[in-house]
Amino acid sequence: MSTRAAGPFISLLAALTCTLALSGCASTAGQWQAEPTTASADADETELAAIQELLARAGEAPLLAAAIKRLENLRQSAPANRQVLIDLAEAEVLYGAAHARSRREKRAHFITAQQHAESVLLQRPGFRLALAAGKRPGLAAAQLEREDVSAMVVWATATSYLFDEGMSALGRVRNFRGLEDLRLMMERALELDPYYEYGLVPFSLAIFYIATPVIAGGNLQRAAELIEQAVATPGVSLLPHWGRARYLHPLMGDEQARLDELRWIVAQDPAAVDSPYRWNVYVQRDARRLLGGH
Repeated sequence: MSTRAAGPFISLLAALTCTLALSGCASTAGQWQAEPTTASADADETELAAIQELLARAGEAPLLAAAIKRLENLRQSAPANRQVLIDLAEAEVLYGAAHARSRREKRAHFITAQQHAESVLLQRPGFRLALAAGKRPGLAAAQLEREDVSAMVVWATATSYLFDEGMSALGRVRNFRGLEDLRLMMERALELDPYYEYGLVPFSLAIFYIATPVIAGGNLQRAAELIEQAVATPGVSLLPHWGRARYLHPLMGDEQARLDELRWIVAQDPAAVDSPYRWNVYVQRDARRLLGGH
C-alpha cells in the first residue's frame, strides 16, 4: 500500500516543473466531484456482513472480484453508505495492486477507489465547504474527523498507487503535486488516530518522504522514523515491514536488513497476524518475488 520513488532524473524534473509552474502541476489528488446527496445510506446489513466475510478471506483474484461485484450491487441500493463505499474503495485498490496487469487497468481501479473514498469524505460538510472555497484537499482535511480516517487512508493508498503504478514517467511529472496532498491528508490522519490499523497511518505518511525528492520535501530519516513508529504500534502488521524492506532498506543501502525482513515476512502465518489476510497474501507474494533466488 505504497509507492516507489521515481528515478532521480524524473524526480528532479518533476520538482523543477512544479517549481517553475508556480501554480502547480495537475494533481493526482482525485476529482472531488461528488455532489451532496440525499440518497439512501441504509444498506442491507446481512449482505454487507456476508461480503465482509468474503473480503476477509479474499486472498486471490476471483474472491476479491466477487466481493467487488457484490459491493457494487449493494452500492446501487445504498449509494451513500459509508462502509459500503470504504470497503469498495479498499477492495478496488487491492485488486489494482495485486491482480491488475496493465497500467491502464491499474489506473482504472485506483481512480475508482479514489472516487469512492472521496464520496465518503465529501459527506463531511466542513470539508466540502473548504473545497468549495478553493482549498486543496490536503488543507481542507483539517475539517475531517476521526471517523473519516479509514476513508482518508484508502484515499491516500489509492493516490500513491495511482502515482506509482498507474502513470507513465511523464504522467508522474504532470501529477507530482498530488503527493503533497497525500502528505497533508496523512498528517491530519496521524493527528486523529495514530494507531489506526496497526500503524497504517504513519506507514502511509512515510511513503511521501520516500517517494519525494529532497528538493520537494523528501526525507529518508523522517521516513525511517515513521516506519519505526508504524512497526512499534500495538499489533502485528506485515505492511510496514514490507514497505521498509521494499523501499527504505534499498535506499539506505542495507541489503542484509532487506533480505532478513523479507524472509521474516514470508515466514509469517498470513491468517494469524493482525493486518488483513487479503493484504498479507499480496505482501507475502511480493516478498517472495523480491527474494528471488536468495
